[in-house]
Order: sequence, then structure tokens, then C-alpha cells
Amino acid sequence: MLKTKTKIYLLLFLFSASTMAAAAELRPKRDSKAPVNIQADHMKYEFQTGISEYTGNVLVTQNDIELTGDKVIAIKQNKVLQNITVTGSPASYRQLAEDGSYIKAQSQQMEFQANKSRLVLTKKARLEQAGSVMESDQIIYDTVNEVVIAGDENAKKRVNITIMPENIKKQ
Repeated sequence: MLKTKTKIYLLLFLFSASTMAAAAELRPKRDSKAPVNIQADHMKYEFQTGISEYTGNVLVTQNDIELTGDKVIAIKQNKVLQNITVTGSPASYRQLAEDGSYIKAQSQQMEFQANKSRLVLTKKARLEQAGSVMESDQIIYDTVNEVVIAGDENAKKRVNITIMPENIKKQ
């Protein structure tokens, strides 16, 4: 009985440590005032609403961050970016980590909520870093509090997490 409890606590500790390390690596290390470059097949901008829509093989880059998708909608209010929604089959996110590897995410829809400083991945969400993978119907990354939340409160669908041991990652 004691050995089983010890194993459970050890597994919980390892999972928590890996999740916190992944969250720390995801923290934006970018200059938010750096230019944003957008490439697309088509673009529409409404001056009255501040809404711009990009369609067809969309690529958004800023510093070492790259977003791709079939469609991107950006909302600005008072010349300040409020929200970016990326949809695709799948939409993808990639950022260079401090160790030179890439943090990768993909889902059918991604939403960056600037006012809440969080990235929300929905519909077949997958987050990958240093060989470890998290899959869920929804993954939320809070960049201010450095918290990753996967799944929903109703537990309708399970969260799948694969954590690679440190000795395997380094080989």
C-alpha cells in the first residue's frame, strides 16, 4: 500500500514538474513591438470595425513565432490588437525555445486573447515540446500566470499526456 502511494506521488510530481517546465518554455520571449508579417492569398480589412480577415494559406510571423492556418481574423480596437483567431486543418503554432528546440501546437482553431494574455487551442488540440505531448479537445495556455490547462471541467473527453524521460530527451 505504501509503495503504491509513493509511486502515485512520484508520478504526480514528475507530471507537475514537466508541465511547469513546458509552461515556462512557452512564455513569450518576444518583443511585442516587433513587426508582425502576414502572408495570405486574400485579405479584407474593415476600417469601421478594425476587423481584418486573411484567407488562403495564411502565415503570420513575429520574431520567432509562426502561426499558420486557412483563415485568420484579427480584431483591433483603438489601434491595439485585441484578438487573433486562426482556423485550419489544422492551424499550427511554432516558437523557438531557449534550448534551440521548437514548441509546437496544433488544433482546428486557435485564439490568442491579447487582453487575457492567453492562447486557447480547441478541437483536436495538441501541444508538443521536448518530445513530450499533450492532447485534448481544449488546451489553454495563460502566458502571464504560466499555467497550462487541458480538458474541460465536465470531463467529457480525456486528456492524453506523454512525458519523455530526461535521459531519452538528451540523446
